[in-house]
Amino acid sequence: MRQKLLLSCALLLGWFVPLLAQTRQISGKVTDETAKDLPGVSIVVKGTQRGTVTDANGDYKLTIPDAATVVLTFSFVGYQSQELNAAGQSTLNVALKPDDNSLEEVVVVGYGTQKKKDLTGAVSTIDAKDVGGRQTVQISEALQGSIAGVSVTRSSGAPGAGANILIRGITTLGTNSPLIIVDGVPVSSIDNVNPNDVENITVLKDAASAAIYGSRGAAGVVLVTTKRAREGQSSFEYNVEYGVQKPTALPAYANAPEYMRLFNEQATNDGSSSGPYSQDFIENFERYNRERPDVFPFANTDWQKTVMTRATAPRVRHDLVFTMGTGKIKTKASLGYTKAGAFYDNYNYERYLFRVNNDLQVNAKLGVNLDVAYKRTNTVTPVVNPIYEARVMPPIYDDFYSDGRYALAKDGRNPIAQLNEGGTTNGAYNQILARLAFNFKPIDGLTLTALVSPTIDLDKTKSFSKRITFTNPDGSPSSFSNQARTTLTEGRTENLAITGQLLANYTRDFAGGHNIDVLGGYEEIYNSNESLSASRSGFALTDFPYLNAGSQELRDNSGSASEVALRSVFGRVKYDYKNKYYVQGNLRYDQSSRFNRQYRDALFPSVSAGWTLSEENFLRTNSWVSFLKLRGSLGEVGNERIGNYPYQATISFSNALFYQNGAVVPLNGGGQVDYAVENISWETTRTFDVGLDAAFLKNRLTVTADYYKKRTYDILLALDIPLYLGYERPQQNAGILDVEGWELETSWRDRIGGKVNYSIAFNLADARSRIVDLKGTQVLGSLSTFKGSEYNEWYGYRSAGLYQTQDEANNSPRLNTNVTAGDVRYVDINNDGKITPDDRVLLGGSLPRYQYGSTLRFDYNGFDFGLVVQGVGKKLSRLPDEIVRPFAEAFGNVPEEIIGRFWSRNNTAEQNLQARYPRLSTRSLGANYEMSDFWLISGAYFRVKNITLGYTLRNTLLKRIGLQSTRLYVSANDVFAIHRFPRYWDPEVGNSSYPIVTTLLAGATLRF
Repeated sequence: MRQKLLLSCALLLGWFVPLLAQTRQISGKVTDETAKDLPGVSIVVKGTQRGTVTDANGDYKLTIPDAATVVLTFSFVGYQSQELNAAGQSTLNVALKPDDNSLEEVVVVGYGTQKKKDLTGAVSTIDAKDVGGRQTVQISEALQGSIAGVSVTRSSGAPGAGANILIRGITTLGTNSPLIIVDGVPVSSIDNVNPNDVENITVLKDAASAAIYGSRGAAGVVLVTTKRAREGQSSFEYNVEYGVQKPTALPAYANAPEYMRLFNEQATNDGSSSGPYSQDFIENFERYNRERPDVFPFANTDWQKTVMTRATAPRVRHDLVFTMGTGKIKTKASLGYTKAGAFYDNYNYERYLFRVNNDLQVNAKLGVNLDVAYKRTNTVTPVVNPIYEARVMPPIYDDFYSDGRYALAKDGRNPIAQLNEGGTTNGAYNQILARLAFNFKPIDGLTLTALVSPTIDLDKTKSFSKRITFTNPDGSPSSFSNQARTTLTEGRTENLAITGQLLANYTRDFAGGHNIDVLGGYEEIYNSNESLSASRSGFALTDFPYLNAGSQELRDNSGSASEVALRSVFGRVKYDYKNKYYVQGNLRYDQSSRFNRQYRDALFPSVSAGWTLSEENFLRTNSWVSFLKLRGSLGEVGNERIGNYPYQATISFSNALFYQNGAVVPLNGGGQVDYAVENISWETTRTFDVGLDAAFLKNRLTVTADYYKKRTYDILLALDIPLYLGYERPQQNAGILDVEGWELETSWRDRIGGKVNYSIAFNLADARSRIVDLKGTQVLGSLSTFKGSEYNEWYGYRSAGLYQTQDEANNSPRLNTNVTAGDVRYVDINNDGKITPDDRVLLGGSLPRYQYGSTLRFDYNGFDFGLVVQGVGKKLSRLPDEIVRPFAEAFGNVPEEIIGRFWSRNNTAEQNLQARYPRLSTRSLGANYEMSDFWLISGAYFRVKNITLGYTLRNTLLKRIGLQSTRLYVSANDVFAIHRFPRYWDPEVGNSSYPIVTTLLAGATLRF
């Protein structure tokens, strides 16, 4: 038995030893052309899945086959890949050369990828540095100034606030936000993704590139690709960041004695013999304030300072990233936590983001992607807007009595009491997303993909608005309170979205330089939403926010649900000859449940072509032209976001009281409100685009330029119907809107002395809209839309300064007889001798034009520096009421901006000629603050968006403790702005909005 066992072991050893002899180990170092170590370089045995990556010092070790020919592929982002034969070598050192040809980069497009040089549509892309490197909480904000033709606007710097994205201006009179796709799956918001998880972002701007998305592509498409693990990677990263925020600008207001003086002037201007505040109060205010601080009107409250108790607001971020790439399994997992506070209490934003991207290689032909993502956002906001309350409340109202009790302020309307004690709205927003994709390659060139992705949103809100009781200065109870009773309102929303795709993609290069790329696909998207809300009032306990604690007599509830679906078949064919002549066609057929069965079908085609002149003989030998291509496209895309069931006649239910059998009985009834138009269909946008892509001086200088025209027709409008029908105006396909624009993107990148790498990028774009036809309907107001106007163009009176004398006013056309010296003078456009609404004209567009951005980067010996600027070259803005309109709500504060700059009887004639603002008056308030060019100002601005300085350490000491690298950095966002607004205002902030903020932060990234 022992002899048999020994013999078996000998045979097994004899069989196994040769196998061991078939492999061996090779090692080496990878550097750049300046001999600088390159960590993270991927080394793969060609034709296999065996590989590794270099460590922090650029060193690597790899087990390779002991064969006559063993080819190793060395690749790293930003450098040229190299393939070297390692046969017979135990040490192989490699120096990689920088890759200056960005045109060879692979760009994500609809349902696939293409090389940048092969694109025939208007497509722009930015990488991870342009997104995560901006150190913003939301991705939408990081896009501002990054891409030509992508307009990113915001009105607030509140914790967690995002921004609005427009691609190539306005597309329709309704929803203009682009379609957001993350890893091939449509999502509700781009801000649901961690900025540090983004690999790149691609924007499809014309119909040729977006037509593959058919009825959802009219407003453009944003494709977000998240990071995935690569072969041979093994790392763990921890990023920590702490920052503080401060307002870029805050309006200032009059103090108490100044306010009383100005209020008195306003009262006498309006006919009173004297104002309500005696001259003694004004002249001896400091003594009264010192002796009787709790007595009205001797307070001198700076309400903004009272409410905004913190000069700076904190911001914290933590990210954990795990990456592992082996032969069969590649995993990248990230967990992100962000928390941002505010300048005042009861306002917080907290977010958790978790993502796992798995790539599983079942065999040589079948691969699987299994991704899971989870988002949890917690928000706390006050039930009142403390910014508005603090700015409208005059300083003569007290915030706290001398003994610390909340003061009455104005009849119980105390901003600080409402902020601290008036209750909050708490929100908890959960999103769970999964993505499962099978990629099967049965033959060379053919890839079959099956994808399913469910997304579940579970959201809840709780708004507890509390009644506050006050006391008088003497301590006795006051009859005033902020509201009649305490109210609790709760809401629950559940949303389910399921995306399913079947794709077939075939590529082949034929002899003679003929290349084809064919894509065919089928997609179904289903979405259901259900929500409910309930409320109660009359809470005896104001610290117990649960519905059962409220009164059963004061309660309400409601609910709603919706369900929509989209079924699509689409295809794309791309052909090129010797990388010189390109033709591409897209076609998508959509069916949407939003429309009646007879009208829910639509076909969206596009065609594009390109000619690479640099491949022609007359330019191929030109040393300064690296690449030159002309391209053009024509196509159609649609918009189905027009409501869920606009073709159906909906019934509106309500309660009515009936007198039955001697008692009042509430009964539920319903009736048709909307007149149904069954043939409602898609809004369609047709786009023509011609562009140029060029690279010069060995690809160091790149230029991309586009000119486009787009027309949207069949825009839904509420058209008039006879009143006797008894219905609301129905929506019908009727409107036509044109947009014309151009874009320019250019960049330069080079190195100095082989050690300093730098790059400069600049983009500039303009778009202008024009309403072609609205079938006689008009949207009139300060911002108006009608035939011949721009979308939301300013509409009002032309002004001619201020009336200087009563006679001048009496002898001129006026809005009303109250208009007198010191009021705004308007131009009688139609010369009928009076000022009427017929004298209003278009005053100019409100949308930003000539938007630009620029990025500057330097890298030297471990140091990195980045600078991002952004701005708007032309825009008409209205001066906000918060800095130019006194006595809001007939009692409000007086902005410091107008003090000493308004027309006054106390001024000299020369001073009144120089006055910028009209006299103080409530009787003429409506006339003076009518929409006119008197209140318009240039909204153009230049802003330094981001400055970042970092240093990366890689040394032996770090390696000994297990660290591959450590990066330390400091950064500042929204550093400063140059504009024409008063210094109290930021050019981007909205009325009564949380201020735009400057963020100063420091962070560290540890890579193990």
